[in-house]
Amino acid sequence: MRKSEVSSKDIADACGVSRTTVSFVLNNTPGKAIPGETRERILETARSLGYSPDAEARRIAKRTRATIGLVVNHSDSIYSDAYILRLIEGMAPVFNKKRCRLVLLPIRQRETDYGEVVKAHGLDGLMITNARADDKAMRALAGLGLPCVVIGTVEGLDTLQIDIDNEAAAFAVVDYLLSLGHRRVAMIVHASLSYFAATGRLGGYRRALETRGIAFDERLVRVADFTEASGYASAKSILAEESAPEALFAGNDAIAYGAVQAILDAGLRIPDDISIAGFDDDFPSRFLEPALTTMTLPAASLGEHAAAKVIDLLDGIEGVERRTILPTSLSIRDSCGPARVGA
Repeated sequence: MRKSEVSSKDIADACGVSRTTVSFVLNNTPGKAIPGETRERILETARSLGYSPDAEARRIAKRTRATIGLVVNHSDSIYSDAYILRLIEGMAPVFNKKRCRLVLLPIRQRETDYGEVVKAHGLDGLMITNARADDKAMRALAGLGLPCVVIGTVEGLDTLQIDIDNEAAAFAVVDYLLSLGHRRVAMIVHASLSYFAATGRLGGYRRALETRGIAFDERLVRVADFTEASGYASAKSILAEESAPEALFAGNDAIAYGAVQAILDAGLRIPDDISIAGFDDDFPSRFLEPALTTMTLPAASLGEHAAAKVIDLLDGIEGVERRTILPTSLSIRDSCGPARVGA
């Protein structure tokens, strides 16, 4: 065996351990309790075989056409967020077919040096979701000189964007609640208003009220943080208001799940005492009791389109559509009912 061909798998086979164990030792991964004897045997085998991590990285790179990063500006729930998982579900077949590697990059600071992100991870392309209005560094995306797609909306940004119409979709949900005769409709915005999607959904809520001649009441609005726990706390706060709402619009389904529990803990019935609707149509929403009325967001399709656009840019295809808006649809289930007479 030539030394340049030695891989971590060869070391694992020679030592009779797993490839994962070899990786932990060679990378000196902290927090892994590997016996000293095993560690020394792996290191000695690596030296004797002439293992080179750089050579292995080059072999992996040869098998991979390009490395694409998915930057997620999000809270700590990123790894359990059904929306992100469905985005990846749509991306995976496209990237697998084209031999591209996807790297998930959670970003939590308010402003990101995307050039450094690209350099640190050796990216050939970039996708960004959950774009924030206060992330001024996004204005530099066009100057990075590599394929870039934003899954969302950033006004005035000269970068390919793919999104839904958040305001129109939220309008449809709230207008449906109002059409059932409800007049005091609350909203829990799913995230900080620094996120473009959150601003759009709140705008749709306000426009639906205005269209029906109902005054906006800030006491019926709370801003959450993507998670079920924040939905629970927000709903509990709204229900404590002197004049409780007849219906509640949750800015995403995770928020709705927390809100449902808060409603039940308050001794209220859904939809007899209060109607509730969500946004996303995550898989569990249809299996709640009662099943959740929600706006169906085509997350997998968003991921598929974004991946295809990045590939088109990598291939140098001209005339790629700069902005794509995918349709949404309201899934009406059992969590909403008509307003009570005299409510």
